[in-house]
Amino acid sequence: MSGFVPSRVVGSPAVDDEGYPVNGFDEVVPGLAQADTTFTPTQLFDQGFDAVFDVCGWNRGEGLADRPYTFYLLDDVPWIPRPDRIHELGLEIAGLVRDGKRVAVNCAAGLNRSGLLVGRALVELEHPPLEAIDLVRAARGPWALSNVGFTRFLLIECRPGGVGSHRYRYS
Repeated sequence: MSGFVPSRVVGSPAVDDEGYPVNGFDEVVPGLAQADTTFTPTQLFDQGFDAVFDVCGWNRGEGLADRPYTFYLLDDVPWIPRPDRIHELGLEIAGLVRDGKRVAVNCAAGLNRSGLLVGRALVELEHPPLEAIDLVRAARGPWALSNVGFTRFLLIECRPGGVGSHRYRYS
């Protein structure tokens, strides 16, 4: 994370002295939360979430066959190997939120990988990309979406007329 300077954080997220989230999850917008691994997927369901999207480095869905749990292996590296899959997952998450479902998206630290999917869903929910990034940072602190490749994806490929926009619906 060296070299990153958070510049557009809005709100007052619950963070420690170093700027990292203190909560296991935070609601970014009504119905959409970003989480770390403080809670297992089962515990997130017990917290009232209707669906859990997990982009940790390991599948934690054992015993959740009857629950809407989605695991997608995503590394926190400066590129996105399958941007089409990020678009698909973002659209699915946004659809659930539109339908009134509570959705949690988690990764190990609850900052970058989960922030990418939450940001993509927010764009689908009609938030401009920069506002989506600001909302994630307002909820999870200044280190959220510090992965430059992920913020670039949201800013460039997730806007109407962006690189990937010809294949995806923007309401």
